Amino acid sequence: MKKYSLIFLCCILSPSSWAQNGFPTLDELSFDLRFCGGAIYKHTEKVYLNPPAFSQEVEFSVSHRSFGKRKWERENNCPVPSVNLCFSQYGDELGNAISLYPGIEWAILRNKKFDWKFKIGGGIGLATDRWERGDTINNYLGSRLNNFTVIQTEFQFPIGKKINLAAGGRMSHISNGAFRIPNFGINLFSGFVGVNYFPLGKKEITTQKPELLTKRKINFGLRTGFAWGEQNAADGPLSSIYSQSFFAASSLLRKHRIYAGIDITHNRKALNNFKYALLDGNLNWDATNASAFVGVELLYGRVGIPFQFGVYAKKLRNDESPWYQKMGFLYYFYRNESSWLKSLYAGPLLKSNKINADYIEFCVGTMF
Repeated sequence: MKKYSLIFLCCILSPSSWAQNGFPTLDELSFDLRFCGGAIYKHTEKVYLNPPAFSQEVEFSVSHRSFGKRKWERENNCPVPSVNLCFSQYGDELGNAISLYPGIEWAILRNKKFDWKFKIGGGIGLATDRWERGDTINNYLGSRLNNFTVIQTEFQFPIGKKINLAAGGRMSHISNGAFRIPNFGINLFSGFVGVNYFPLGKKEITTQKPELLTKRKINFGLRTGFAWGEQNAADGPLSSIYSQSFFAASSLLRKHRIYAGIDITHNRKALNNFKYALLDGNLNWDATNASAFVGVELLYGRVGIPFQFGVYAKKLRNDESPWYQKMGFLYYFYRNESSWLKSLYAGPLLKSNKINADYIEFCVGTMF
């Protein structure tokens, strides 16, 4: 059930990230190709295989090259939503992966000679190789269905009216968020070259500063999350993880949102581990944590991209992590600013402790 839910969420998020007023027209599109080469970073000694000296990726993208046609484009400095298809070759022993993900690109600097861009995206990745009970060597991935995340920066150089050349660096990460273990993941750091092709030519960019609100409104939100986590034995049972968040939010530059609140999580995976270890005490309380968090959510049409940072006020038993972060994609299927019920949304969030993925939760929420 979790696999089909993840595929469904990624499918509805991809087209929704393009534009508020329908799909872009052909004069707003570019078709992009990237060739990436680099090395896998072995971030823990717990993985048995040493990665190869060289790994590569080929990525094809269809990008909405917004140029200020819509008000939200002008106020957000004309971001570039995209749908991306990436083929990763990790090496003979680690296998390959094909990934589909929505992404969004921002301009750090624009001038006549080049543009400096930053891009982030995340979606699903299907891996050819995973850990199997008969193979204890390749323990990077525990499942074929995974989360795939990309962070990259690049320089784009205009060559004529229809072509940009591109060069930059990126990090791609594939793992399953501890849904199935082992889940150490593959981190590929690479440089790349590429080309952007504009079939009807490039448009001149028009931007404007967003209007400042004369009175900043405070809204309140509730968010409920649910996740699965595998017990310590590979191919073992799945345990549920529940979270409840309460927060207050306000606008940021009129278009986006900042928020702060508290998060309470009950982790039945941890509870079962405590029971198996025959620990004493109130184990339900020991398997519950609480935190205070702050965050920012970037809003593009019906899609929100939240980045959240939290500090634990009450930790799980034997947990030494002082802080965590969450990021993901939220789809707002209901919005009405004139009603007491402002919005309803759903989407996946990846929770990490420092740089280690903890789990992927599927959440629903509302704003008042």
